[in-house]
Amino acid sequence: MSASSAPSSTARIFVGRDEELTTLAARLDDALGGHGSLVTLVGEPGIGKTRTVEELLARAALPADRVLWGRCPEHEGAPAYWPWIQALRGYIERADPATLRAARSM
Repeated sequence: MSASSAPSSTARIFVGRDEELTTLAARLDDALGGHGSLVTLVGEPGIGKTRTVEELLARAALPADRVLWGRCPEHEGAPAYWPWIQALRGYIERADPATLRAARSM
C-alpha cells in the first residue's frame, strides 16, 4: 500500500462507535451538500480510528477517487504538513491532467 492510498477494507464485523459514525456521517452529508468542514479522529494507536473511517466509507459507498488519505507517523522527524502532503500527492497521482488544470484555476 502506498502512503497516499486508502487502506483496504475487508469484510469484517464492526461493533460499536455508533455515536462517532453518526457524527461522521452527518459531516459527510454536509460535505456532499457543499458545506465542508474538518473532522479529525485522534487517539492512541490501535483504538480503531482507521477502522471507523473505513466503516463510514463502506456504508457511504463513495468512489475511491473521492477519498484522500494521509497518515501521521508516530515518530518525530516527519516533514511539516506530512498527512496533507500524502493526501494531495495521492490525488495528483490519480487525477487526469485536465482535472488538475481546472482545479488549479479555481
